[in-house]
Amino acid sequence: MVTLAGACSFPVQGEFMGRELPVPPERTRTILVIYNHGFTSETAGTYRPQLPPILQTLARRNPDVVVFSQVRNTSRLDAVHHMSYIEAAIEHFHRQQGIPLGNIVLAGQSCGGWGSLQAAAYSYPQIGGVVAFAPTCHGRLPHSTQTRMRRLQEIEQLARRARFPGLIFLYEGDSYYDVDDWAGFDKASGLPADGVHIVRLGRDAVLRVCARCTLDSHGVVWDRQFDAAYYESEVQPLVERVRERIRAAAGPR
Repeated sequence: MVTLAGACSFPVQGEFMGRELPVPPERTRTILVIYNHGFTSETAGTYRPQLPPILQTLARRNPDVVVFSQVRNTSRLDAVHHMSYIEAAIEHFHRQQGIPLGNIVLAGQSCGGWGSLQAAAYSYPQIGGVVAFAPTCHGRLPHSTQTRMRRLQEIEQLARRARFPGLIFLYEGDSYYDVDDWAGFDKASGLPADGVHIVRLGRDAVLRVCARCTLDSHGVVWDRQFDAAYYESEVQPLVERVRERIRAAAGPR
């Protein structure tokens, strides 16, 4: 694991998973995926770079894709800090490494997915795309009335501000959120967020792709059956959309 840069108090730490960034002249045609893990106080400070199988497939299938697995290792993180770490990574790769914002795809699990959506919606609407798996950063259920109302408001605000293509995977039986919370996103997304597609897995669908998820659906993304079921139909088409925009912007070689 390496530290690439720091923005104020938010360092950029992690590893390229396999393929490194190409030489600068090729970076305008490279898709960079920045993946961020979830977060719990029990494992804070011990995270190592890793990728769920569906993102391993993404890197393997697409020679113009580079994946950076970012870690956020500190003893405590407020909810807003997840977004700040992700923004620091975007700034580093865009400003210092010459990756156009439209070439960057944010991906994340749980707090990493929530922070990715926030960074794209509030700070980087030009981002290439977002793939969020079980996005939430509000603690384990049951939530207090105050927390749930705040979460519902935040979800609606995300929908109204989102101007990027994206995927949001939600699972029935997740111990950190209620799938119905995202109804507000659907109601608001007819305006600027029509590029974001929500994939809802009911309980039967969860168990078909994650045998370990009988008690909690939160970790569905780590099962290879999830990769087999949803990579081809959901993730690869998003990458193709990003690639088409890159080629259109770059013009003929």
